[in-house]
Amino acid sequence: MVELIHKLLNLSAPTFTFFSLLCFYPPFMFFKFFHSIFNSIFSENISGKVVLITGASSGIGEHLAYEYASKGACLALVARRQNQLREVVEQAREIGSPDVLMIVADVSKVEDCKRLVDDTIDHFGRLDHLVNNAGINSVSLFDEITNITSLRNVMDTNFWGSAYTTHFAIPHLKQSKGKIVVLSSSASWLPIPRMSLYNASKAALFALFETLRVELGQDIKITLVTPGFIESELTQGKFLDKEGKMIFDPDLRDVQVSAIPVGTCQGCAKGIVKSALKGQRYLTEPSWFKVTYIWKVFCPEILEWGYRLFYLNKPGTEASETPSKKILDVSGAKNFLYPDTLQAPQELFKSFFIKIFIPTQNLAGKVVLITGASSGIGENLAYEYARRGANLALAARRENRLKRVADEAIRLGSPDAIVIRADVKEIEDCKALVEETVNHFGQLDYLVNNAGVVQLSLFEDSTDQFSTIRSIMDINFWGSVYCTQFAIPHLRKTKGKIVVNSSSASWFSTPRMSIYNIIHTRSVIFQASKAAQLSFFETLKAEFGSDIGVTIVTPGLIESEMTGDQFWSKSRIKGVPVESGERCAKSIVESACRGDMYLIEPSWCRVGYWFKFFFPQLVEKCFHLTLIHRPWKRE
Repeated sequence: MVELIHKLLNLSAPTFTFFSLLCFYPPFMFFKFFHSIFNSIFSENISGKVVLITGASSGIGEHLAYEYASKGACLALVARRQNQLREVVEQAREIGSPDVLMIVADVSKVEDCKRLVDDTIDHFGRLDHLVNNAGINSVSLFDEITNITSLRNVMDTNFWGSAYTTHFAIPHLKQSKGKIVVLSSSASWLPIPRMSLYNASKAALFALFETLRVELGQDIKITLVTPGFIESELTQGKFLDKEGKMIFDPDLRDVQVSAIPVGTCQGCAKGIVKSALKGQRYLTEPSWFKVTYIWKVFCPEILEWGYRLFYLNKPGTEASETPSKKILDVSGAKNFLYPDTLQAPQELFKSFFIKIFIPTQNLAGKVVLITGASSGIGENLAYEYARRGANLALAARRENRLKRVADEAIRLGSPDAIVIRADVKEIEDCKALVEETVNHFGQLDYLVNNAGVVQLSLFEDSTDQFSTIRSIMDINFWGSVYCTQFAIPHLRKTKGKIVVNSSSASWFSTPRMSIYNIIHTRSVIFQASKAAQLSFFETLKAEFGSDIGVTIVTPGLIESEMTGDQFWSKSRIKGVPVESGERCAKSIVESACRGDMYLIEPSWCRVGYWFKFFFPQLVEKCFHLTLIHRPWKRE
């Protein structure tokens, strides 16, 4: 019966959505227009209110401090570099801030995040705006990174720094009906080569706060900012290199930025503060950068091809030889596109025809490594690959269950299946499982990054230690990153493929799943982890080109341990049909064999992506009304 429902939805949902958009999008935009006029008239008066800004010693954070100061706000300014921060504090006082508190802190440390919020409350007695701005960047091709753990600080600062600070600030912001301003990046949806970890961290940040906006409702308003290229340390050429060391390299900066106009910090900060005071949900600065999101939604393949063409060069040549750098040098565009401070040193057609004209790969005798293979989608993937004659390396933590899966896989037709007990959040285990696979079979053709955990609870209700919450990101994101890095040399030899089991949660801000969203009380992080994973592998696709194929899978609700009775009792989405793990696995394997870039399974779930693109506020409101506890309703 459920399979029949999915078939009907696959046929009817896209058509229904298309005509719904034709009917409702024009009046919805009309409503948004008048709503924006109303917000412009009744924007917030920030004078005398308390604003906490992280990463305030330079760049956008510094100019945000000046902009808030010019409007009479009291400031708590946070950064690691004390001397630079002190200069910003003094300048903010001169501009007009009644009181400025300087806090030296590192937001990648949970203790510092708690302290900076406590210090702000102790000094001012309240908190009205939290501006999560602190961030760092890394620039390096992923397969050139020498020590992946040296770059964990990118995620720790860009994502966890905002998550920690927000968690401790929520009670105070609720009291003041305050606001959160989040500095994400257009890199959260753009697969810019050499920035895979940065892109992933910003995608995780975006997903986290989209989910929090639904969870918090009208209690705390959130403005998500996605800047393009703005004058900052990155656009000045300062970033982490492949060894995790901070370097200054203007030439590599030119490669990454190329002939794209760079906005000023002052103009960007002015737009951000204006947007936050109006209570706007989203801001892209400069606004023309929004068109890149439209290309990403409707033509992701063209976007990836363009980045690969202009930002990558032939193996063995310097980054300075890329077309993006040559265009900048030949045209002299830097002189008028960069600020003075930087001049110093189509789906429906494809889904129908692709199965007819694209030949599928013969898997007989190929070697497939699957993580999280002891149950759910991973287990069914093992059986599907086995039916096609593939050799299997099955990895999971539960060895006994894994052995039963291996025995069944051999019965179904796999010539050989080995069992590897491993925990993918441990980098040593990831290295070992790849080495064991290659030592046993002599090659690796497919890496299937499937291991993942989920948890359901509101972010503000998380009472456990953050070390427990971090395990969601460690498994869902870092587990696939570690395995991929160790597998790349072997996959290059075989012209192999990577299959990534992400989730529709990566683009749907479902409440209680913000870190997975994370597991039980940490679910906000699950969505963030899956958004990071999606962005990371989209960037790798651009970096790899035709050397290694990448298929990104974003399943809806699929039969597994995650969709068991405990999940349903907490999720409150019992009306959504659950697809069988066997059917999902078959679609994934067929898609990977064809070399598809993306797979949404079941296919009708793609209408959710369309609604998210055209009606983000409507989707947010529906989730909040249907999935969040109301004060008058108790479980």
